[in-house]
Amino acid sequence: MRVVLAVIIALGALGCGDELPGDPKIVCTAIATAGLGVEVKNETTSEPVCDATVTARDGAYSERLVAVPCRYVGAFERPGTYTVRVEKDGYAPKEVERVQVVMDNGLCPHVEETSLTILLVPQVASR
Repeated sequence: MRVVLAVIIALGALGCGDELPGDPKIVCTAIATAGLGVEVKNETTSEPVCDATVTARDGAYSERLVAVPCRYVGAFERPGTYTVRVEKDGYAPKEVERVQVVMDNGLCPHVEETSLTILLVPQVASR
């Protein structure tokens, strides 16, 4: 039963998306690929920071990246040159500039994910 269900799902997926003009054998999937994948870690302990605010800016465009378990993703199907900023209470904010997201040149082009790890420096609480 599971094999039959998997085959039905796979066949259904083949029909999704758009056919390329002039080549009915190639079907592009209708998915959105993240251009940015960001891990945030504590610089001192190397432990992940899973509840930060991560934003990406490209000129006038700005977006808050989506948090998925201990990872942040965004810039879906949007090539550009980004400044990525991470903020979290108890840490000094950090920015990484000139992060490139490019579009691949395949038959069904999507952005290529640029992965980066950003280390946050803990701030000492003042008394």
